[in-house]
Amino acid sequence: MAVALKTLLDKRKLALMRARFAAWWEGEAFDETAAAAEIEAQLVAANDRTEGADDALFDAPPFELPPRLAALSLLWGDDHVRPILETDAFDPAATGLTPDGVLALLGPGVVGPIKVIARAHPGRIEAFEWREETIDALRRGVATSKLDAKVSVTRIDLEAHVFTPNRFDAILSVDDFAYCSYPPHLVQQLMKSLKPGACALVESYTGLPTRALATAFASSFAEPHIRAHGDLRQFFIDVGFSIEADDDLTEPFLTAAKDGFKRLSERLADAGDLDVLTARELAWEVEAWRARMTLLTQRRLERRRFTLRKPGTMEAPDRPREAESPEEARARRVRDDNSAEVIARVLAENGQKRKQGAT
Repeated sequence: MAVALKTLLDKRKLALMRARFAAWWEGEAFDETAAAAEIEAQLVAANDRTEGADDALFDAPPFELPPRLAALSLLWGDDHVRPILETDAFDPAATGLTPDGVLALLGPGVVGPIKVIARAHPGRIEAFEWREETIDALRRGVATSKLDAKVSVTRIDLEAHVFTPNRFDAILSVDDFAYCSYPPHLVQQLMKSLKPGACALVESYTGLPTRALATAFASSFAEPHIRAHGDLRQFFIDVGFSIEADDDLTEPFLTAAKDGFKRLSERLADAGDLDVLTARELAWEVEAWRARMTLLTQRRLERRRFTLRKPGTMEAPDRPREAESPEEARARRVRDDNSAEVIARVLAENGQKRKQGAT
């Protein structure tokens, strides 16, 4: 009883402190009596409800998107850092991922792709993000979307991270190989972390080195390492992956990028006046993406998605005996009886041979 009372008083003090801070932040006069009465009323109203009560009293502190992410949200939509493809609607059946399987998601950027995938996959999702500029926004987005119970977020280094062996039932990697300086390490980690027979979907840019790439990726989060299509395929083959599909997404990706530009003027009108930093970031993004779209149109740059399969067989759940039909059960008993007879006969024959050898 004493512990519960102390906890309640601590919550009142904490809520009052946050209310005082909020008033100071907004430049408003703080009425402690009125704030205490409001907190008490909320506690009374939540007395018979435990789930979500803390959330109602203790909202997370305000979070303001960095200028760069704010600019990208204007260009591609809220909670996205790249054009939105229809193929982003993840289909677990395409990889053989079961509802209770564990999915690894590499390079989501912010929470938008995770929301889409979480609607399709009810199981565990482990997100691994290498962009330093997006990790805080990603974690915040997962928490505010109430996905933190099923989604974990880990900050990694693409060049050095070591994954747990045989951990994942499927992997989805987007853009990681376009910014990885040493693909053999990353490919080996994908192979190691997949369960036998599991599938990885890898989406990446491919193309030949050209000076134009410097402008096209001037606004990227890391130095790009664009490789020829055949070279990227060879990395997968060398480590032992079977390439089940090699899809060209260049045209749909280009269409999605053009649609983003078409909606930009409408989003700018809705956003009103932009702060100087966001406006500058947006100008840089627009210039870089126009150069990138030109390369995509000329096919000097392509967007590919590889479906990779790790050798082996995925473990199937044991079939319950109740599922056997009477005919199947009868056939199984016959096989078992026959096997027992064969074993007994072989043992008897071996015994006779040993006796004959002794004499």
